[in-house]
Amino acid sequence: MSDTIAAIATPQLPSAIGILRLSGPDTRRILDVVFSPAHGGLVSGQAPRRMVLGDLHDRQGRIIDSALAVLFPGPHSYTGEDCAEIHCHGSPVVLNEGLDALFAQGARQAKGGEFTQRAFLNGRMDLMQAEAVVDVIDAETAQAARNAAGQLDGALSRTVARIYDGLMDMAARFYAVVD
Repeated sequence: MSDTIAAIATPQLPSAIGILRLSGPDTRRILDVVFSPAHGGLVSGQAPRRMVLGDLHDRQGRIIDSALAVLFPGPHSYTGEDCAEIHCHGSPVVLNEGLDALFAQGARQAKGGEFTQRAFLNGRMDLMQAEAVVDVIDAETAQAARNAAGQLDGALSRTVARIYDGLMDMAARFYAVVD
């Protein structure tokens, strides 16, 4: 993928916490512009996968919220690319202003499911795992969530792979006997 995508990852309803998500080659640069750590420096220079306290800025550079940011360097991220999340207050105004700031720095609006699509295309998950993401989101019972979580961790993919390997072995033996 050659572009950087951004989206609000939580429902746009007033709530205690809202999450902005970013993925792509410009993630670090964009994050450094819209978020300033409380202790100074750049968020991209902080330890990966650790929450950093700081301020979220709007497109004009004004502080719009106190927030936490976390950077997930690729290829060991959800999408396989550099990814980041900004955890701020769940005000729709704050989330939309934060998203607008990400767009002002060159990110584009992610399409529905595009983060998972990138994970699939970058080999971070197989098709069954990608489908399981939707199943987890849509689960209406605890059992449905557990079943989907089992698929998400690759359990079904591993079972199918074992069956496939067994069938291929059987086919090879069959062809050997026929020859």
